Amino acid sequence: MPQSRRVATPAPVLFPEATPSTVVISAEGNILIQIEDPTTRTHHCYRCSRDVLRSASDYFNVLLDPIKFREGIAMEARLQDLTRQYNDPAAIPASELPKVVAADVGDLPKDCMSAGTVVRLFFKILHDPSTTWPVSRAQSVNLIALLSIVADRFSSLKPTAEYLRRQGLETTLLRDRKSATPHKIELENRQRLLAGLLFEFPDWVRQCSAALIVEGTKRQTPNISSSVDEGMEGDDALWWRLPGGVEEELACRRDYVLDTLSSIQRHFLNHYIYRQPQCRLGYNSSPQCDSYQLGEMIRFFCRKGTLRIESAFDPRPEELEPYNGNLNDIISKLKGCPSYQIDSNHTHCGLRTRLMAILKGPRLPQPSFQAGICLACWKEDKSKESWLEHPSGGSWLNSGEPFYGTGCRDHRDAKAMYTAAERDWTPV
Repeated sequence: MPQSRRVATPAPVLFPEATPSTVVISAEGNILIQIEDPTTRTHHCYRCSRDVLRSASDYFNVLLDPIKFREGIAMEARLQDLTRQYNDPAAIPASELPKVVAADVGDLPKDCMSAGTVVRLFFKILHDPSTTWPVSRAQSVNLIALLSIVADRFSSLKPTAEYLRRQGLETTLLRDRKSATPHKIELENRQRLLAGLLFEFPDWVRQCSAALIVEGTKRQTPNISSSVDEGMEGDDALWWRLPGGVEEELACRRDYVLDTLSSIQRHFLNHYIYRQPQCRLGYNSSPQCDSYQLGEMIRFFCRKGTLRIESAFDPRPEELEPYNGNLNDIISKLKGCPSYQIDSNHTHCGLRTRLMAILKGPRLPQPSFQAGICLACWKEDKSKESWLEHPSGGSWLNSGEPFYGTGCRDHRDAKAMYTAAERDWTPV
C-alpha cells in the first residue's frame, strides 16, 4: 500500500504577530500552525493544542518535541512564560502564541478549492472526535480523499480513520453510489481506493480496485468547462496516479483478465481447427458438423466484436487499440452464444453447451469478485501478492485439479487462473 511520509524534521519556530486569518480550532490552544493555501497562496494560522497534536500525530510529536531540538526547547520556554503571565490559556492573545510553519499539507491538487476546508476539518477531528461531518453524503467522497492525503502528510491516519468509522462513512459511502457519468464513476472509485488504501478500509480497496479493473479508464483531458462540482479538482490529483505501485498493478490485472477471457476463445478455435474431431455422434455428418460449428463460431465472435480476422501477410497491419470497455460486457456477449445445429440430430454439438460449462462452472472468471486487491494481502506481502511482480505462471487446467499458485491462500486460485502462462478450458 502507499507508504506514509516519513516524519519530518523540525522547522524553525517563529513568534511574529498573528495574521488576521487565524482559525480557532481550540479556544485553549497554545500554539499556531501556519499553513499556506495552495490555491490562493495566502497563509492561514490554526490555533491548536500542542499536547493534542503530539498525541495524535507522529509528525507533530517530533516537530513539537520540547526536549530533543533547539526550536522545541525555545517553544517550551515561551509557553512557560505565557502560562505564568496568563492564568487561563484561552486568555492568551493569538498574537503572542508561538507559531510553527508547516511547509505543505500533502500532495493536494494544485487548484484544490477545498484545501482550507480539509485542513480545518483535519485539525477539528484531532481536537474533537465528536466533530459533526460538515458536508452531505453526495460530497463526502471527494472530501474524504482529500482528508486522507492531509492525514497521511501529518502521520495521523489512524485517528482520522477511527473518526470516519464512528461517523458511519466507511459503510454508507460504499453502498451509496449514484454517479451517472463514466468519468464521475471512475473518479469516485479512484478517490475511494486512495482513501481505502491510506485509511485501511478493506472493502473500499477490494471493491473499488475491482471496479477500476473491470470498467477500465474513461479518463480524458479535462474540459475547461468542467466544474469543481463534478469533482475535477485538478488533473494532477493523487487519485489519478495512485501511489505505491497500485496504478501499475491495476493495469496489469486488467491485462491478465483480458488475456484470460481471450484464452476462452482461443481454446475453442484451436480445438475446432487443430485438434481431433469434436462432434461425438459418430454420424457421417460429423465432419460437416465440425465445419459448420467452426464457421458459426467465428461468425459469432466477429459479430460480437471479440474476434478480428486479418491477413498474415498484410504489409501494413493495423495496430490494435487497447480495449477500454467493461470486462463484464465480454462475458455477457459470450453468454449470448446461440445453440447452432447443422440438423435436428446434432442437438448439443455446438459451442454454447461447452461454453456455458465454463462461464457458469465452478471456476468461471469473475473479475468483479476475483481481480480486486486484497488489502490484508497487500499489506502483509505486496511483492508476493502482486500479479505484476509475482505472477503464478505455469499451466492452469479447468479439470478441477488443484493449482497451487502464489499469494494469499484465499486468492491464490484466482491468481493462478488469471496469471497462468497457459490455460486449458476443457471442462470437468
